[in-house]
Amino acid sequence: MENRKWLGPIRWIRFKCWFIFDLPYFIKQHQLETGLELGAKAGRSMFHTLRVNPSLQLTGIDLWEVIEGGAYKNNDANENKCRERLKRFTGRVNLLRGDAVLLADNLENESLDFIFYDLACKHMEERHPELLAKCLAKLRRGGLLIGRDFRNFRGSFYELGFVEKDIQRCTIGSRTSERLEYVVKT
Repeated sequence: MENRKWLGPIRWIRFKCWFIFDLPYFIKQHQLETGLELGAKAGRSMFHTLRVNPSLQLTGIDLWEVIEGGAYKNNDANENKCRERLKRFTGRVNLLRGDAVLLADNLENESLDFIFYDLACKHMEERHPELLAKCLAKLRRGGLLIGRDFRNFRGSFYELGFVEKDIQRCTIGSRTSERLEYVVKT
């Protein structure tokens, strides 16, 4: 677990299951109503986020193409799981299949309260600066760009003018998330 000492069972579950304990409640705490998830995969985080936030409108984007290795080798099945899992939220969820960099151009500027950026995959390694810039344009002033693996592409944030102190850990009540961070669009 990335050179982490024993976290204890509760902290380990929170570390692995951030989409149940952290993301939905962070969004609820900030009363966010319109959002985008980049990297919808099988829809687990979208499901929990929509379940906890009954007035939330959420769009999910995923390439859903088979990518050899790791968690993406069954992406065709992930799309089906996602669509099935989110059926109960019809009218509040919109799923788009394709390249997030290209699909971002179709979203209205300054229309979103938050974007959950979950694209820490090999396919995106060289594309983070371009997509992050597009994402920031889609957020309203004061909107949040939330992510769970910003540590893997910190340099992309620096290229966009952010400094380390701009990247904040998500807190839910008095608890700090093990994995989630965010930046605020100014």
